[in-house]
Amino acid sequence: MFSLDVLIPHPTHTYTKVWPPVRDGFQRIVEVTSSSSPSDEKKRNITIETLSMKPLVLSISGFLSHDECDYIAKKATPSMQYSGVSLKDADKGKAASNWRTSQSTFLAAHDDDILKEIEHRTASLTRIPRSHQEYVQVLRYGTTEKYDAHHDYFDPASYQSDPNTLKLIEHGKKNRYATVFWYLTDVEEGGHTIFPRAYGLPPVQSHSDCTKGLKVKPEKGKVIIFYSLDASGRMDPLSLHGACPVIGEDDVKWAANKWIWNAPMGYVR
Repeated sequence: MFSLDVLIPHPTHTYTKVWPPVRDGFQRIVEVTSSSSPSDEKKRNITIETLSMKPLVLSISGFLSHDECDYIAKKATPSMQYSGVSLKDADKGKAASNWRTSQSTFLAAHDDDILKEIEHRTASLTRIPRSHQEYVQVLRYGTTEKYDAHHDYFDPASYQSDPNTLKLIEHGKKNRYATVFWYLTDVEEGGHTIFPRAYGLPPVQSHSDCTKGLKVKPEKGKVIIFYSLDASGRMDPLSLHGACPVIGEDDVKWAANKWIWNAPMGYVR
């Protein structure tokens, strides 16, 4: 199926590509590769479906195999720790567990052939170079664990007392552009990814409310992409998203994500 790229200008004077959403429910089949060389055995077809126009959320099937999902979770298990958050100025002194109760770790691909192939596949899917990727973040949510609604971008106005974050984003010149989120297990009950402002819904009254908006059910091997910056390169407040609590007593939600920036960041060699 033929589709046109949309080129988006950013404050860095670079251009980034996004799959045109067309309409809710629109599907296209595209070819991606797991290698920097045009090797046929590294190519596969995936299906991209538009879940939401605003914010732009796409669902991908055929991106990860079940064996790859199991491998990532197993590799991450020894280093999992309870997750932290980057605190905004208004939240200094508060515990990360006020919003986030999951466990997480970061995995660098470096000499890991499987993770490197997935990095190449992510770059092929997004049409954005690997140099714009962070290390993969692996997540684990047990029963009742969650992550309240938040944005993946860094608003410079909210980090004026945090010189490290301001340096990282060059006072707003750089920012997280898109999130590629991988579901590594099925979850029977709960654990949805929620976008509480999808379909143009108003600002939320509670960041822990999982009753309104677009809800994506965790399904092993499924991937979603959502964009933190809009078509003008500005931060998109509608990209607010969260992880709803896992409800099933025997459920464990494993997931992982790649944050994609609008400029090279130096994480991935």
